[in-house]
Amino acid sequence: MKKWISLLLVVSLFGCLLAGCQKKEGTSGAKTEDKQTEDTGTKGSSEDSSKEGEFSSQEPYVLKLMYPGTAKTEDCEEVAALANQILQPKYNTTMEIVRVGFGTYPQEVNLMLSSGEKLDLIYNNRDIFASAVSNGQIVEIGQYFDEYAPEMKAAISEDDWACTTVDGGIYAVPANKEKAVAWGFSFSKELADEVGYDYSNIQTEEELEPFLTAVLEKFPDIYPIVSNGGSISTMITTDDLGYDFGVLKDCTNPDDTTVVNWYATEEYREIVERRYDWAQKGLIMPDAAANTEAVNTLLSSGKGFGRFCNVKPGIEAEQERGSGVETVALWLTDTYTTTTRLDILWYVVHNSEKPERVVQVMNEIYTNPDLQHILVNGVEGKHYEYANDERTMVQYPEGVDGANTGYQPLPWAWLNEMITPVWVGSEVTLWEETEEYNRTTIVSPGKGFSWNNAAVVNEVTACNNVRNKYANALECGSVDPAVALPQFIKELEEAGVNRIVDEKQRQFDEWLSSK
Repeated sequence: MKKWISLLLVVSLFGCLLAGCQKKEGTSGAKTEDKQTEDTGTKGSSEDSSKEGEFSSQEPYVLKLMYPGTAKTEDCEEVAALANQILQPKYNTTMEIVRVGFGTYPQEVNLMLSSGEKLDLIYNNRDIFASAVSNGQIVEIGQYFDEYAPEMKAAISEDDWACTTVDGGIYAVPANKEKAVAWGFSFSKELADEVGYDYSNIQTEEELEPFLTAVLEKFPDIYPIVSNGGSISTMITTDDLGYDFGVLKDCTNPDDTTVVNWYATEEYREIVERRYDWAQKGLIMPDAAANTEAVNTLLSSGKGFGRFCNVKPGIEAEQERGSGVETVALWLTDTYTTTTRLDILWYVVHNSEKPERVVQVMNEIYTNPDLQHILVNGVEGKHYEYANDERTMVQYPEGVDGANTGYQPLPWAWLNEMITPVWVGSEVTLWEETEEYNRTTIVSPGKGFSWNNAAVVNEVTACNNVRNKYANALECGSVDPAVALPQFIKELEEAGVNRIVDEKQRQFDEWLSSK
């Protein structure tokens, strides 16, 4: 298994509303972005003057966009003003952005999808995809690509488009970032150095226990493992085949094509039993499932030592940027990719008045380095500054950090982080490393399969309610699996999990036979 280094930037708490307005401000350097666009295989914005003239004469449209993260209203307005300097003259479109803290973002997405309130474009994880398609909450956008987004269409591979396709229609745009995953454990280098334990050969979750025990003995007032807002990642190589229930137990095995109820497997039982044992020994923070603090807050305040997380190129620098703590990341699984590993998706919402105009803007964001840079990093001199003469790297200005900036950057959350400058702390070659990471990953035998849950949507809803009741608490070690796990499995079966598994196996077998 290759040992790359990376981080998942996690931010939370306050939401804000921002409206687009005009303000003159410079954008990023053309020389840098042209090189990055070439490196990542995107094409840049259309140079067709006749098309631009046609689009600029469209009737005015205000696009309402929602994505997560902490930001101040006035800062968001400045960012919108810069973005609109590009969008308004080119498309007669202006952008209104709503930012919502991670803690409440899923609930806000559900509310907006269920309402008739105007909303055009949202970021979200893969987990809403199948149900949002079945419920008609998102728009089939592939129909608009040839006219309004030919560059974006061409820049994304057919294999990746297949991961957001249902019955021949494309329903989401996958973010251009790492498209594979490995799981691991990251922790404070400073505290680990004081402990003096040789962790260099740790390769599995089980092998962490002596290390964590040594940390607890050295620092009895620091939690060796903390949760992130009440959840802890699991170190697994399953393929959930497009979310919901029913998984391939080990997608690194090319011959594994049997769909199973993951929560009823021996492997899941071993994980939750170990987590409960560690919680009893003090290796996991008490009541981890009930914790409401973000992991970066716990680490920066000295309450926590480490976390389970996804690992990727640049993860250590990314986490350090979020927490202010120098980080080491251990890789504990193979790197693999599945349909679900294209996990950050952008959707056009059913409430949109003009979906084709939204797709037009998505194309501009995906292919225009200046626009993507503004949306990711904000205002030069206020939210970031260039860290080298080549303008290929950025950093916080003096006196600004991840805790006090008015516009926290979330490169991975946007449509195409790989045409933006790299943040200091990572190598300037980060995007090349990420491309290599994507190319060399193990590919699940289920990648490209898109699950359609329409036939079992009631069972999915019922089983999700059961999962919400048990899974997170078990995975955080907060409940005794000897009691909770059998009850969890029983209630899943009563809710119809086996019908979901059978239907997914049927669809998956049909898909395999058609390849």
